[in-house]
Amino acid sequence: MHILGVRIDDFGEKEVLEKCKSAIAGGKKLFISTPNPEILLLANKDENFKNILNSADINIPDGAGLRLGAKIQKKNLKHRLTGTDLMGHLAKMAEEMGLGIYLLGAEQGIARKAGENLKKILPKLNILGAESGGKFENWDNRVIIEHINAVKPDILFVALGQGRQEKWIFENLPKLASVKIAVGVGGSFDFYSGRIPRAPKWMRRLGLEWLYRLFCEPRRIKRIFNAVIIFPITCLIKK
Repeated sequence: MHILGVRIDDFGEKEVLEKCKSAIAGGKKLFISTPNPEILLLANKDENFKNILNSADINIPDGAGLRLGAKIQKKNLKHRLTGTDLMGHLAKMAEEMGLGIYLLGAEQGIARKAGENLKKILPKLNILGAESGGKFENWDNRVIIEHINAVKPDILFVALGQGRQEKWIFENLPKLASVKIAVGVGGSFDFYSGRIPRAPKWMRRLGLEWLYRLFCEPRRIKRIFNAVIIFPITCLIKK
């Protein structure tokens, strides 16, 4: 199905992991995007970004707001799989299959801390790199590509912020010889590093994680307003 012109794959955890295992076994590359209401609003204003999202191999439905958007447009979206949960599932898969992972992005030190915490949960997980770049504009992309290619990870998690991470994967995945799965995971490193606590499970089940994020980070009010108010209105207008 499509929501605001972006293809959404109505996949759950099991289907996504099966496709990832098939890609690993077949030596294919997968670009996985995690569209949420904010990302779809951004794509609605940026045709190039919309095309990048539609070029992704898998667009998982991240965010309860997508279900509402689908419902407004008379579509039935059964699944919801957040980028944070997908990252955890893929890390577990990597540990079980003996695959190497690489964490790229977020503020200074966050990727490394997220990696350390993942190792506590998954002791045999092979983390080959955890690079936080601070300001994206100051990155030496050539050096980053060289380092990733040198350590040869199978799975790459990219947290550069909505829009930037998808564009980065689209432009650079072909240059990463060993990487089979590249995922834009947004703020997931913040959760795994412990910098920001996740909402209780009952709030996540009810689709109220946005309310918890607002409580923890009041500065996000504009982003949450866009996701909770502007997104459904836009879906209604574009119905």
